[in-house]
Amino acid sequence: MKLCLALPVVLLIASTQSSLLAQSSDCTGKAGQAQLSSIDPVYVDAMDLARNLVDHGFIVNCVQASKWGNLFVGQEGAALYLTDQGGFDVLFLPKPETFDAVQVVEQRQGNLYVYSFRGTPNSSGRLEGQKIYFIRSANLLFLVSSDAGNGYGPKRDLAAILESAVSRSPNSSDSCPVTKPPLMAFIPPSPYPAEQAASSFWFGTEKLWTNLLMDGTWKGLPVWTAADQAAEDDSYRPTGPAFRNKLVWWHEGYDWRTDDPITVTGKRLDTPAPPLYGRANNGWTNDSHHPFMVAGIFLPTLGCWQITGDYKGDRLSFIVLVRE
Repeated sequence: MKLCLALPVVLLIASTQSSLLAQSSDCTGKAGQAQLSSIDPVYVDAMDLARNLVDHGFIVNCVQASKWGNLFVGQEGAALYLTDQGGFDVLFLPKPETFDAVQVVEQRQGNLYVYSFRGTPNSSGRLEGQKIYFIRSANLLFLVSSDAGNGYGPKRDLAAILESAVSRSPNSSDSCPVTKPPLMAFIPPSPYPAEQAASSFWFGTEKLWTNLLMDGTWKGLPVWTAADQAAEDDSYRPTGPAFRNKLVWWHEGYDWRTDDPITVTGKRLDTPAPPLYGRANNGWTNDSHHPFMVAGIFLPTLGCWQITGDYKGDRLSFIVLVRE
């Protein structure tokens, strides 16, 4: 079920809020004093979201100001929603900005969960406490506490209900559905390297992972010409000019001295084209605890490519847009 986030405003904001909050007397007393002000920068967007929540079966008891109004650089603000199905915070970015390039890093420290963020928009903030479920939808980021159902209504899986309501269908207008960073960041297991540039993200699982660019685009790849190919072994060159790139892959417990290298295949998605040609080699650093696999690939054309790595039956696929 899709939640439309841009319905036209057909009622005055004041009367809309009144009709929403009149469904319950829970927005009185201290709750009413913390009610989101009409001069708050996110007021209009917050009321739009409240109407949509009502359309999806929620009873919105109160919309309050949230303490997370400045968690991200350039954030428009935030609101706390108290509903019959639980309470949750929503962070707003100015449209048309989105949270699509934000990743949440979750760490467990004893009985506490610690959350930090990477990607864009930037955030130096940290959240500590009980487990939080994060849901993103365009310019909205939902923060749902693991016990959000307590005290505000029936104890339900509020995060799952919200995710079903606000999930977006794939954009059919996108000519290439490139692989974007998942909201919950994958962190390679120790002792493998965990840090990387802000323009990239880890993708995969402990069984097989690699790093990808945030925007899903490869630009300016070198062209492998006939002259370049002449110096290579016949088994390691494509039949014609191609765009060349190198991919690095990791597998927990991989031993470059004894294990076979990865197999890499690929196909173009937006139009028929010959498959990519690839050859993998064992790789390592001068630190024996950080071995990796290297795959040199040759793409016969630009375009939208799905690339798959296969290491002993563990497969990992992603989609990239290859441009000049």
